[in-house]
Amino acid sequence: MSHTDAFLVLPNAPSIPGLTFHLFQGETDIPVLKAVRDAVRVVDGNIWLPGPDTVSNASCDPAQDCLLVEVNGIGIGYSWLDWWEEVDGTRLYLLPGWIVPEWRRKGIGRALLHWQEQRLRQIAQTHPATGPLIFGANADESQPASRALLLSEGYSVAFTYVEMVCQLSDTPISLAPLPTGLVLRPVETEHLSAIYAANDEAFQDTRTGHIRESYASFFQDLHWPKVDTSLWFIAWDGDEIAGLVINLIDDAGGHTPWVAVRRAWRRRGLGKALMTRTVRRFQEQGVKQAEISTVAENPGRSVYLYESVGYRVVKRQPRYRKPMFVDNQ
Repeated sequence: MSHTDAFLVLPNAPSIPGLTFHLFQGETDIPVLKAVRDAVRVVDGNIWLPGPDTVSNASCDPAQDCLLVEVNGIGIGYSWLDWWEEVDGTRLYLLPGWIVPEWRRKGIGRALLHWQEQRLRQIAQTHPATGPLIFGANADESQPASRALLLSEGYSVAFTYVEMVCQLSDTPISLAPLPTGLVLRPVETEHLSAIYAANDEAFQDTRTGHIRESYASFFQDLHWPKVDTSLWFIAWDGDEIAGLVINLIDDAGGHTPWVAVRRAWRRRGLGKALMTRTVRRFQEQGVKQAEISTVAENPGRSVYLYESVGYRVVKRQPRYRKPMFVDNQ
């Protein structure tokens, strides 16, 4: 594709002198992406801004799916696409995009969004229809213009990710008792498949965007085998795992990427028993701050659980969605 062929005319773009849209052309466009990110983060904070130079395993083809916006040759925005299948069968088509602050609320973002939706409808027609087809978009609390655009285009909040932080004191937290019949055991290599299976099962009934990970990816994300499993708490009922909490420590503090209680052992206090032990272990290791993320609408009331052991919500990240209507389907 020549550079001339990469320029697109968006039918509903605002009439602004010098406004152009072109598809990503490779290395020459990377400085434009970086400049847009820098300008966006000045106002919106350190938000997630993926693109062809930062995502190595993207679903999309940047040469067809990453659209850059310029005014008189100066980059003022870009869009990105991604898609995946969630555990409940939903096929989610994500359409993130960003405009630098001084060019917002002029209709450029809306034109980008419409192009993204149309492009994703084309892509969706090449995929097997295994479940609901849904557009997804993100707009954090620091992005009122993006929220207003999404709401005006028929999107609504499907669920809200929350980030929580616990400032750890030197006074040891009181440990909640384990439910009768459950025991904690040190992690052994032969336990890994059971740990993965228990965690996977616990999230199978979620309706809040969970994506199933492979066994290899799950442990790779945990930096296995270079990981301290003494920070993990695995509760066993005989030869079955009832629940688990997996923790990590790095220079930033304590992190808890996974908390899972299997259905048969829920509402018996196991989550609190494991979380109080997590906080105690962090205290013993000299950690001053710990973080955890969850979904506000979690039916297991995870926000309440984490608040009960000292965590507080510091950031909310609403996830917006609307149904996709694919042509000829």
